[in-house]
Amino acid sequence: MPWNAFICVSVEPAAPAMSRPLGISHVAVVTADLDRFRAFYENTIGLETTVVFNGGIGHSRQAILLAGDSMLHVFELVDYHPAAQKMSTAMFERGRLDHLGFTVADLSALTEIRDRLRVMDASSGDIHQLGPMLSLRFVDPDGLESEINCFNPAFDPSTVRDPDQIVDPDWLERAKQALQANTTANQEQS
Repeated sequence: MPWNAFICVSVEPAAPAMSRPLGISHVAVVTADLDRFRAFYENTIGLETTVVFNGGIGHSRQAILLAGDSMLHVFELVDYHPAAQKMSTAMFERGRLDHLGFTVADLSALTEIRDRLRVMDASSGDIHQLGPMLSLRFVDPDGLESEINCFNPAFDPSTVRDPDQIVDPDWLERAKQALQANTTANQEQS
């Protein structure tokens, strides 16, 4: 075959890979009292405030609080009074943002925060199993019910119900990753 001979093959171009979000950058919430909100989430839950923006023309005071790699973008609206505006505080009746879910490394961290929440009378302290998670509910000073979760090392995947649909065979490993399961600490507690 001569050096300049070639075979022409028709190849369909591969579909470009779809770009996907890598995670959630922040959740925006509203409070009537930014200082009270910060005090609760810093001193009771353990979040860190990284910056507070003073109010100005067209915007209110704001703060960025961090929970690991996740940000809360908190807006202060002095006239924000959910109860007075007949907004429900019951789960699934609170509007588009129903609750926040924070992750901690293990049951030890969850119980430590539970104890702080009980001192603040912000939680019953009951820890519930929700699938592969252990979950603790609390109510913040603005009445927003939220939860703190950790991976449940005692979770038995065989307890998944027949009507439940497992879409991803690696769902449990992905749940551990999303919950940032500290498997070494969890195994020591078992």
